[in-house]
Amino acid sequence: MFTADKHIAQDSFANITDYSAVCPKGMKRFFAYAHFTDFSNCLLSNIFAADRAEALKIVLDRFADCINYLSGISLHASDD
Repeated sequence: MFTADKHIAQDSFANITDYSAVCPKGMKRFFAYAHFTDFSNCLLSNIFAADRAEALKIVLDRFADCINYLSGISLHASDD
């Protein structure tokens, strides 16, 4: 059961996805949630990589400027 207090609050959530990006042939699509020490969250989707390790490198590179404030990263493969 979901309750209102379990959802991510809009004021502490950011989405930095480029929805115009198209997945190159032969690549897999990933998405990641970055969790920060101030309890805010950020979605980065449309990550195109050959494998999970390469996708993680892309995510770490994207959040390199704020690495001191990261408390976790959740990386997921898309099924499409």
